[in-house]
This record gives sequence, structure tokens and C-alpha cells, in this order.
Amino acid sequence: MCGIFCGINCKIETKHELVHFLRRRGPDYFSFLNINVDNVSLEFGSSVLWHQGMSLCSQPLQEGNFIILFNGDIFNITDKSHAASDTEWLGKKFSICKDDREMCDLIQSMEGSFSLIVFNKCSRSLYICRDSMGRNSLIIEKEFGNLCFLSTSRNFGASRKYSMELPPLGLYMFDVAFPTEWKLFPWKQTTDVISDEIKNLNNIFGLTVSIADNLTPNWLRSNLKLKRSFNFYEICANLDSSSNDLFEALLEDQNLVFELQQFSILLENSVKNRVRHTTPYCMDCIHNGSNCNHAKIAILFSGGIDCSILAALSNKYVNENDPIDLINVAFEKLGTSGEVKWDVPDRYSAKASLLELKNLYPQRMWNYVEVNISREELYDNLQTHIKHLIFPLNTILDESIGCAFWFASRGKGICLGKEYISPARVVIVGSGADELFGGYMRHRKAFCRYEGNETQKLANLRKELEHDWGRIWKRNLGRDDRVVADNGKTLRAPFIEENLVQYIRSFSPCQLCCFLLKEGIGDKLFLRLYGFQLGLKNLAKLKKRAIQFGSKIANKKQKATDRSMYL
Repeated sequence: MCGIFCGINCKIETKHELVHFLRRRGPDYFSFLNINVDNVSLEFGSSVLWHQGMSLCSQPLQEGNFIILFNGDIFNITDKSHAASDTEWLGKKFSICKDDREMCDLIQSMEGSFSLIVFNKCSRSLYICRDSMGRNSLIIEKEFGNLCFLSTSRNFGASRKYSMELPPLGLYMFDVAFPTEWKLFPWKQTTDVISDEIKNLNNIFGLTVSIADNLTPNWLRSNLKLKRSFNFYEICANLDSSSNDLFEALLEDQNLVFELQQFSILLENSVKNRVRHTTPYCMDCIHNGSNCNHAKIAILFSGGIDCSILAALSNKYVNENDPIDLINVAFEKLGTSGEVKWDVPDRYSAKASLLELKNLYPQRMWNYVEVNISREELYDNLQTHIKHLIFPLNTILDESIGCAFWFASRGKGICLGKEYISPARVVIVGSGADELFGGYMRHRKAFCRYEGNETQKLANLRKELEHDWGRIWKRNLGRDDRVVADNGKTLRAPFIEENLVQYIRSFSPCQLCCFLLKEGIGDKLFLRLYGFQLGLKNLAKLKKRAIQFGSKIANKKQKATDRSMYL
């Protein structure tokens, strides 16, 4: 995952510690470009993690009148040669754009996770964009009146710097000679939430953001042909929920089976793109060009249904001679005295899942990696390094999940009784599944504790699901991208794919989860049934645990939204 930077009248070259963090994101290449346009000093910087094309594409990339910084993946390109990278393809496309409308047409055609900065030297226009779901980090900062945009920042403590994640509202554009007058081409029609984000930008950074025409990405316009006549609440009301045959009984509904088939097509395609869209070399072999049969794909592996489904599908599309790394992280328990044991809940579930995967796919080499982190190692890395990656977020929840993802993606642990460091360059995560399918305890509470009839309870559940999805970019995605990319690896979340998300969010809550059933069954019921069909029969009925509790990094007595003392 590349690191990108653009500064308007502010230089990054003098900020060596910040450069250090940007370079860690892209270990294969790093470069600066400084230009002056009508007395405005502009600096562009990029570090590159090479994934596509026969050779590395250096950045900043100059094509015609355009300077391009790109961090991400585009998965729906049909006219790109195998020899070219996504960045090269973009450069050629941007170089023939004649106006803002053509810029918008190009950007709205792209499917994948990305952050993008493009400068037109002739018009002095700077274009800035995050994909519509905000999967890749991009931070906006203001210091001494100067603006900069960057993939990852640094927590300098008390300073005159204002920082926040740039809201992924659409394509921003402004003339660098007038950096406070912005135009926004939004991904969708303006809502109260979008208006609030714009107001926040205006207030913090002294901007005036005006709204232009909407972008209209193809996946948002897709006409889904659905058979939506099943209702988990109606089906389960007529079934014995304690029966061992509950899942088999549910799968007798043919409309449900049809939707599971449609979902399978979308999810498999998403996984296929995300495990195959990379070089045929691991981190250790990338520069020597030799044949490589090491792991290129790692899965952050708690043993839950989300990551186990992704492991099963990855097996289908990863080269049969390559191992797949399954990385499980455990933290020393709080208050431990004497011998330290790593028997955290996620360790038990991961071993159970591993056994089921081995039974289903015995031909695959599964590298099960146990990452054990002491409290001393945790707090040392948190205070000296990880806190900068989590910034500008600052809660206990951010601290817990950020650290868990950083240590897991680093991949340094024990495999088959020996020390092992995962050489995989792509890290697959199950992010988004809980928000999409109703996997959090607050979703159960939104239904069960709401006073009203079943229809009113489901309406309140829908409201909670919509709220969760609307804030996933600021609660999870930017932070997770920063901590994983810091290890020189690319994070990919197959559940957060445009067409799949559009499909699932067209469901009613009564077709995603059923809180008439107990924990570990009713939450994410649709997804559990899919896993059951894949053969993950035991895991399909495993109770969900958040990573911060399953790995024992966090204490349930802590309030997740409180500010961390370390951040």
C-alpha cells in the first residue's frame, strides 16, 4: 500500500520522522517532486508498494499536464495490459481529460479501494478523492495556515496543527492559488450526514465547500433482480430454534437458497480479485525474481465465521503450490502473574477453525501462525510507534484494534514450533461483515430492547445498521489501512466491495439476522448459513467476539469511547 503526500506551501522533506512513516508504507520506491506555480509552492511525495505490472511504476507520476499520486487498487479495468500498473493506466486516462466532467467520468468508473491526488499544472486545479467507502486512508492537515494531504501522519502532541481523516464524500477540487475555495462532486445526493461533514471541514480548516453535480458510479446505478420473499422471523417462528437441524431447515427455503447463490457469486469474485491482484512474489523474493512458492496471502485469523469463509474462498483462488498464512494474535492477559499462557478465546476458535479447514481442504498448506505479545512489548510499541499510525483517532477502541491489527499484520510469531515471519504482501481481513449482516451486540439490543411490535423493532434495527455503515470509514477503515500498511503490506477487505455491499444493503434486516435466536446463531444469520453451505458447519454456530476481547488486548470494564492515555 503506497504512501502519498501533497503539501501546499509546506514541506515534508524537513520532517524526517513523518517521512519515515510514509516510507514504511511503500518500501519499494520513494521520491519527492517540488514545483512552483504562480508563487504557490507545491510538494508531492510518494512511497510505492509494487503490486501490479511487469515492473515498478514510480511516483509522483507525470503524464502530460498532470501530476498523479495514487494509492490503491482498481479491480474493474478491462483495457489495461498485464504489463502496466493501475497508476500507469490512470496516468494515461487523466492525461486526455479535458475538463472536470471528464475527470468525474473517469473517477466514477473506478471500482476498488483508493486514495488519489491529481494536479493539473495548466489550470492549477488540485483534485483529491477517496473511494466512496473510505477504505484507504487520506488525512487532511492544516498547520500555520498551510494545507497538506497525506496517507499517514504523526502525533506531535500539543501543536498548532489540525488533523482529520478527509471524509470520502466524492471528488474535491480547488485552485491552489485559492486553497480555501473548494468544489465537491459528491458520490451521492447530499444528506444531513454529508452536510454535517462539510460543515465540519469548513469550520476546522476555514474552507468554503460548494456542491457541484453528483458522481454516478455504475455500481450505485445497478438494477438488482432480487427474490426477496423470505423472512427469517417468519421462518424461525415456525421452527424449533434449539434443534440441531435448524440450519438445514432454514435452507429448505428456495428463495433464501437463491439469494445465497447470488451472494456467493459476488463474494467469490471479490475474493478472487483481492488474492490474485498482486505480483507472483512474496516480500522475501520480490527483488530477486526467482520462482517463489512462499505465502503471498495472509489472513488475520480469529477463527470466527467471517475470516474462516475468506480462508475457504481464498483456497479456491490462491496458487495450489503456495501456502496461505493464517495469523492469530494473542496478548498477555491483564494482571498475569507467574507463567504466561496464551489461551485467549480467539486462540481456541482459531485452532477449531484450522482443523475444519484442513478437513475440507487437505491439499492446502495452511501456515497457522501464533503471534504472542507481552504487555511490555505492546506498550513499548504503542507509545513509540503505533500511536502515530492511529492518529488522528484517539480512543481506547482505536488503541485496542489498531494494535491488534498492527501486530497481526507484522506476522512475527510461531509456526509449526519454529519462529516465523509471514512474507505475505497482501493481508485479507473480514472487516465490514458485522456492519453489513448485524453482528454487533448493539444490533441485538436495537431489536430486543426497543419497545414496540416486531415491525417497529426491525425499523429500529435498520436505523442502527444504517448508522453503523455510515460511520465505518471514520471508525475503522482509515485506521486499519494505516496500521497494516505500516508493515509494508496491503490490507484488503473482500466484504467491502462495491457490488457486494450494494447487494447486501438492499436486504431488509429480517433477511440478514434474526434476534429471536441466541447469540452465535441469530447474529449474521445469512452469513452463517453461507458458511454452513461451504462446509464450515461447526464454525457457523460459533459466538462472535470482537478482536479486542477475543485476543485479550482490551478489558471489558473499559469504556471503548474514552480517550486513550497513550494516544
